[in-house]
Amino acid sequence: MKLFAFNEVLSALTHIRGGLPATRLSTRVRLAEHRSVFFGQGDFHDIQEYNPERDLPGQIIPYLVGPDDEIYSRKCVEHHEIKAVFLIDLSSSIDAGINFIKRRLLLETIGYIGLTGARYQDPIGLAGFTDRIVLNLPARCGQNNFTHLLRTVYSFLAERDPDDKKTSRQKTDFFSALDFIRRSFNQRCFIPVVSDFVGFEDVVSSSLLRAVASKHELVFVFLDDPQEFVSAGGIGYIRRQSIEGGRPRVVSRSKLAEDEQNIRAERTELRRELKGLKIQSVVVEYNKHFNRLFRFFEKRRKTRISRQ
Repeated sequence: MKLFAFNEVLSALTHIRGGLPATRLSTRVRLAEHRSVFFGQGDFHDIQEYNPERDLPGQIIPYLVGPDDEIYSRKCVEHHEIKAVFLIDLSSSIDAGINFIKRRLLLETIGYIGLTGARYQDPIGLAGFTDRIVLNLPARCGQNNFTHLLRTVYSFLAERDPDDKKTSRQKTDFFSALDFIRRSFNQRCFIPVVSDFVGFEDVVSSSLLRAVASKHELVFVFLDDPQEFVSAGGIGYIRRQSIEGGRPRVVSRSKLAEDEQNIRAERTELRRELKGLKIQSVVVEYNKHFNRLFRFFEKRRKTRISRQ
C-alpha cells in the first residue's frame, strides 16, 4: 500500500465561507474576542423590526415608532466562546481501502471542518479513540495550532502498518469515547464525530448518547468507501479479514453485494434514529466529500437563519 504525504492532504483543503454554522458559535472576531449575533440580552448591535416569536419584550425600543406604527427592538450580541472538539475513530477499520483511502478521507474531512473553525478563530480540539482514548489534543485557536493537530493525527496513523503481522488490531469502543466527552467537557461544545460507525447500533439507544447529545451539539460524519465492495466483486470466493479483529473468513463474491446492501440499510436506519435524537448526520466518500460537507453545512446555516 502507498501512503500519501501530509502535504497532499493540506493542499486539498478548503474551508466553509462564513464559519461553522453551529448554535452560538463564533461568527466574527475583534481583538481576539468571540462575538456571536443572537436575539437576547447582551451588547447593542443593531436595530430590527420587532418579532414577538423571536424577540423579548424587554428588547423593544419604546421611543422608536415607524411611519406605519412599526415597533422596533434591539439586536444584541453576546461575548462567549464555544469549543469545537472532534471525536474521531482511529481504530483499525480506518485502515481499510486501496492506498489507505479511508485514512485520507478521515484526515481531509477533519481538515475541511477544522480549517473553517481555525480561520474564524474558534478553539479547535480533538479526541481520538479506539477501544480507549489514544489522542487528547486540547482546544486552541489559530491555523498553526490546527495544522499541528492534523499532523499529529496523520503521524499516529502513519506509525501503524496493517500489513505487518506484528501490528495489533485496534478495536472500537464508542461507549468509552462518549463517556470521555461526558466527563471532560462541562461547557457546551460543537462536536463532529467522524467514523464509519460500524457497531454503533447498540450505542444509539443508550442513555449515555442521550446525555451527551442533550449537553453538546453533535454532528455525525459517516465515512464510506464503496470500493471496498466493488473491487472484490465477480465470481468465486474471496478471503476477507476482519479489520479490527483480524479473523479471516472465506466469502462468496456474489454475497458481497448483499453484504453492502445490508450495511447501507443498517446505516439508513441508524441515521433515522439519530435524527430522532436531533443529531444531524452526513455520509461522505472520497472525491465527493468536500461537496457533500459543503451542502450539509450550508443547509445547517439556512436552517439557523430561518429560526432567527
